[in-house]
Amino acid sequence: MNNEAQLGEEFIKYYSDLNQEPYSVGSISRIFGGASRETYRLSVLNKDLVETRLIYRRSQPSALIETDQLTEYSAYMAFQNSEVPVPKTIAIEESADSLGAPFIIMEELIGEAASPFDQEAYSPHAEELGHQFWNILGEIVIKDTKDPNLSSIPGREFEGPSWKRELDHWVEVIRQDSFSVEPILEAAIRELYRNPPKDPVKKCLVHGDYRNGNFLSKDDSLVGILDWEMAHIGDPLEDLAWATSPIWCWKDHNRPSYLIQKEKALKIWQEKTQIKIEKESLAWWDLFACVKGLAIWVSAGNEFINGSNTDPINLFSAWIPGDIHLEIILEILEKKLIRNET
Repeated sequence: MNNEAQLGEEFIKYYSDLNQEPYSVGSISRIFGGASRETYRLSVLNKDLVETRLIYRRSQPSALIETDQLTEYSAYMAFQNSEVPVPKTIAIEESADSLGAPFIIMEELIGEAASPFDQEAYSPHAEELGHQFWNILGEIVIKDTKDPNLSSIPGREFEGPSWKRELDHWVEVIRQDSFSVEPILEAAIRELYRNPPKDPVKKCLVHGDYRNGNFLSKDDSLVGILDWEMAHIGDPLEDLAWATSPIWCWKDHNRPSYLIQKEKALKIWQEKTQIKIEKESLAWWDLFACVKGLAIWVSAGNEFINGSNTDPINLFSAWIPGDIHLEIILEILEKKLIRNET
């Protein structure tokens, strides 16, 4: 019996017990591409052969991004039946007792997740999807952080500046996982600590990885926002800077996430959130996005080199995206130097 078939048998026993009626597995297949969870797509059938399509996300021993599974589940729970499209949640198990690893189960949303490096991925619906994408990010910003479903989200009890919590965290990741010193990255870190951003007008729920590639679309409809494992309470400009980072629109920097023009995107976000964008603070978060990105790519390289996770995505991440973020840092620091000299 192969691993997927065995997983399917173990899963269907759990799922049948959960629903108190017998189910069988129609199909099971792994979804590759992410590096923080093992993700499987399942078709399950009840005794009348009625199909339900599920997503089964398991923690794995070595993950590119070390996160609490409860964070992802809590974010999904907070947006059930809301303007932010998320999968319907079914169950979470935080221990390994039931199926050998912590996991969450959700209903599958029917849509496509495009590569973040494909500039034509959303053609001919980029305009419609772009309006939805930036409006939804605004909905996340205005979400009431006192929602009981968000009680376990990281950053909630942190009393200091959001920027420092996030920067300290990702610098620590770099220190732990780097095999060498990268001068360009170190220059960016020094610049961020020297010139912190202004305090935000409000703290909000931050998705943590809001970008193309992490949403599902079907024709001209955005049907699901996924991958909430890095969600936390923080500065609303953090997600905005991450989503508009040139790495997600490398071939057309003025069209973030390869959707609509940046100026239009920022206007939609401001109208939805009623937050005026402070340019210098957004510039700080732009540079921070590069440092955070490089921390993730450094971790990917570490996982691959030490053999703890030899998924090829880790090798790719340490190589191509890492080089791109270094180029972006150089461009940002060069422009800042020119401004200071004039």
